[in-house]
Amino acid sequence: MVNIEVIDEINEGNLFLRKVSKDDISFFYNSLTNKEMTNFLSLGPLRSLEHSRRLIKNYLKSWDNYLQFNYVIELRDDKSKSRIGSASLWNISWFHNRSGVGIWILPEYWEKGLGKRVIQLAKNIAFNHLNLNRIEAHIAVKNERSIKMFKNSNFEEEGILRKYLNIDGKFRNALILACFKI
Repeated sequence: MVNIEVIDEINEGNLFLRKVSKDDISFFYNSLTNKEMTNFLSLGPLRSLEHSRRLIKNYLKSWDNYLQFNYVIELRDDKSKSRIGSASLWNISWFHNRSGVGIWILPEYWEKGLGKRVIQLAKNIAFNHLNLNRIEAHIAVKNERSIKMFKNSNFEEEGILRKYLNIDGKFRNALILACFKI
């Protein structure tokens, strides 16, 4: 972990990624109880506020141990601040200088180009601050919207991970897409 800089907050215009906090417990719970919202997420619907509290606690512990960095996505202007989703760099291997990347955004903010902007910020953190060489996304093959978004963000398709994701008790194939430091 030589020559890294952990970023608590980064922005591009009005779009911010900031370190997840205990203040986000209700946001995660309210956002991730809907089955439609979690349809392709490996973490599944949150069952209770306590479940959300444990999730955030684990995220913060992983952050402190340099294992995973979870962010809340916010839109800000002079008058307001809206939480719209989350992004993470997870499963970090410092030896191999790589990590996974994942994002989720509330449906009312889909199709506005925000996902691509979030991915650009995550790439900035991964490549320019954490000095990683590779980030990869594992996306359910049926999640066409997410696959398209990552491909439009210069991720390249590498192959299928068979029966990789456990979604609703069924093992689903995942497409692996990767992006490299230039």
